Formats: sequence, C-alpha cells, structure tokens
Amino acid sequence: MIYHYSKNKKSIFLISIIILIFGVFALLYSPIVFQEGNPWPQIKGVAQLNLTAKKMVQVDDDGNRYITKNNNFTIIESFMKNKGYYFTEQMGSGYLFKSDNNKSAIVTHKYYSRFYSLWSISENLNNDIAK
Repeated sequence: MIYHYSKNKKSIFLISIIILIFGVFALLYSPIVFQEGNPWPQIKGVAQLNLTAKKMVQVDDDGNRYITKNNNFTIIESFMKNKGYYFTEQMGSGYLFKSDNNKSAIVTHKYYSRFYSLWSISENLNNDIAK
C-alpha cells in the first residue's frame, strides 16, 4: 500500500513538472509562435520543407503565401519566371515583377524565424499599369 502511494505521488509530480515546463515555454515563446496568427500552416510548411525535397511550400489556401528556407530569392525568382514574370527591381522587402502582357506582381519578404522566410505574392491582373 505504501509503495503504491509513493509511485502515484511520483507520477503526479512528474506530470506537474511537464505541465510547468510546457507552460513556461508557451509563455516565453507565444509571441514568436503566434506572430502570423494560427501557426499550423507555417508548422506544416516547415515540416514539408524539412521532410521532402521541396524548396518552397504554399502555406495558405489563397495561393499567395509561401515559405522557404532562409532568404533565398532565387527560388522565388524562378517560381515567378515559371508564371511568366520577370524581375524588375527591389524596394526594401518588396520585389517588383512584370510580365510581357503588362501584368505586374509584387512579392514581399518577411522573416518567419532565423531559418525560414515567408513570401507574399500580390498579382495585379489589370492591364492599367502606368508605364
């Protein structure tokens, strides 16, 4: 009876320590984890980058946000080239692209962490671009 009580007390103590560690981690790192709102699409993208041969992963259903390892602009540039756009200039964290039929796109870069970058692609499908 005493042995059973002691074993039960140890397991409760161990579970309490695990919950405490998880709580401290959540408190300290929640601004980083939740910086983009729901972290699950980014976590899924990071897992796909690390477990597959993909160099770029779409992280939203709209098709305009992607995640890559590091700040690797060449991946984005080749992706945009496959869509028919060519790079024209950079303005801060924004990269401007144009196509042969006067369409334009802006790709903005944001660091998700030290190892990953988020890219947002905004395409202007109007032909009313000032020349």
